Amino acid sequence: MWYLPVMVADRIFHNVKALFVALSLIIGVTVLPGGVSASETAPTLVTVRIDGLRKTQESVVLDLINLERNDLLDAVTVQEVEDTLVKSDLFAAVTVYVVPAGWEPDEIPLDRVLETAPVPPATGPADLRVLVDEKWTLVPIPFFSSGGDGFSGGLILLESNLFGRNKQLITAAFGGTGGFSGFFLYADPSVFSSNWTASLSAAAGRSEEETLRPDGETVRAFTVNQQSAGLGIGYRLTPELNVRTRLGVSTWRVDEFTPGLDDEEIEDGSYLEPQIGVNYEKTRPIDVLLVGPSVSAAARYVTLDDGWEVSARAGWALPVFETHRVRILGSGGYGEMPAIAETGVSARDGFRTLPYQATTADRWASGSLFYDLPVMSAGWGALVLSHYWEAGAYETETLSPQPFYGPGGGFRVYIRQVAIPAVGLDVAYNLADPAWVFSFTVGAQM
Repeated sequence: MWYLPVMVADRIFHNVKALFVALSLIIGVTVLPGGVSASETAPTLVTVRIDGLRKTQESVVLDLINLERNDLLDAVTVQEVEDTLVKSDLFAAVTVYVVPAGWEPDEIPLDRVLETAPVPPATGPADLRVLVDEKWTLVPIPFFSSGGDGFSGGLILLESNLFGRNKQLITAAFGGTGGFSGFFLYADPSVFSSNWTASLSAAAGRSEEETLRPDGETVRAFTVNQQSAGLGIGYRLTPELNVRTRLGVSTWRVDEFTPGLDDEEIEDGSYLEPQIGVNYEKTRPIDVLLVGPSVSAAARYVTLDDGWEVSARAGWALPVFETHRVRILGSGGYGEMPAIAETGVSARDGFRTLPYQATTADRWASGSLFYDLPVMSAGWGALVLSHYWEAGAYETETLSPQPFYGPGGGFRVYIRQVAIPAVGLDVAYNLADPAWVFSFTVGAQM
């Protein structure tokens, strides 16, 4: 039986390999057959040199890189550093490479440094060189819309790298026939260069709200003057895993109420809203798209009528044909909330066949499948087409379960040199209650 020696040899190889893996766990280093340790198969870090910074503080980049002296600079580590810097959304382009320790280019333009860099060392001391091209991070976004019975307009101002320290500040003001409103958001992803995160938000204004059933019938409509504020604190357990908490407060006064399927009038009032959540994301960029798994879960409570809610979302994106992407997404929630605090579920992935910004729910579930392909990718940015199918259902204390399902498509525009989120337009068709739904998107994660 000629294959028996092969089988025996294969079994011996796997047993030896398992022994080396176990040994590596015990002594804390990776040990390879032949007595070669991982420290002998990759160079070790001496210093980090960052070129191309104009606004961003060097300490911000070093915190993102998160490496220490004598750390191994293997191919996986170098790629993870580059992916992290790209995902920070501070840079239009990032190049990370390894050179022998102490190598310094002499009066060479930055765009030619990589061409003249020596061959990376296989072992021994080495420097990590990072070449970046910063984005323009202060972005004004004017907004205007008009309908048959009114208009609205305003300005959103985004600063995603405040004082060069990777802090985010967003302010906005809107006005029109429906009233005036504004909001403010400050977010710090690394308080004093620590693993703690913080956010502060406030909003105030007058708005006209209408909730619709998928067939277009009105559930309720009202005009409300509302003020809200919130403070959030979080902690990054690992680069992929973080927990967050938030305490919010809202007050409102309803001026006009028009009953529909729900004839219970919303009374003036206020509530406190504590929240807690956890998020895991291990994605990496392929051109302008992100691939990999992401999972999140959250819970919130409002003091008005003891409202409560738990929700979760999970997705997995796989690369196809190098720059294309297949994405699977599922999300759901369960709770009992007063009408003023129900979660808005439309105008987001998995729910785009529902009336745009006019659907709220106490309980909901959705599954969707996406295929995204860049049809244009150049130095200025990229145009990505998205095709999807979604199906799900939702309900409230007023509405029985409302199914929805159907196809949709849209596009996203991504500009490399400007730190503006992806902007796009979607059109979907609900087969359960036949209707076309158009939705505009700003800030969609690519």
